[in-house]
Amino acid sequence: MNWMDSHSGLASWAQAIGSFVALVIAIGVAWWQGRQSRNLFRDQINHVAEEARLQRIASLRATVEVSEIVARRVIETARKMPDILIEGSSSRHRDALEIAALWIAKLPIYELPGALVARDVHNIALSANRMLKVLEKISIDRKLSDENYKSLCGLSNAAEKALVNVTFFADEYSGRVEIIRAADL
Repeated sequence: MNWMDSHSGLASWAQAIGSFVALVIAIGVAWWQGRQSRNLFRDQINHVAEEARLQRIASLRATVEVSEIVARRVIETARKMPDILIEGSSSRHRDALEIAALWIAKLPIYELPGALVARDVHNIALSANRMLKVLEKISIDRKLSDENYKSLCGLSNAAEKALVNVTFFADEYSGRVEIIRAADL
């Protein structure tokens, strides 16, 4: 203590060094907190992006499931047509197709990730609606004309092709946002 008292400039030097150390610590703490804040913000952004990606996948899968049900109904109706005529059950199949067509019409297909998928889902919906018209003609005519038979084959093939395309895309889709949507065209 006596030595410190005998050197009058030492106190000011100690104060200067202490202030410098406090300043370095304050800058270091601020830098560390800023870094932590940036990391936390980046993690939050990544979490939100991952949730959105999973939501896109879930939405696509739900749409594909509905599309599969409708497409299978169209394909099944086309394949069972001779039996439908014999049984006289065209009204039952027509009712099932009407419900399926209404169901698929309510899907937000133009928000799907991929214009081609939206097109294929739309083609399935069109096949269901056209199948309804063919069933109506058959109900009125009470027979399967060559024209109706060709329509049934074409509708079945179109629904089957669209179903394969939709299913393939859904199986391969990883939730990327760079897929072109029909709304972006």
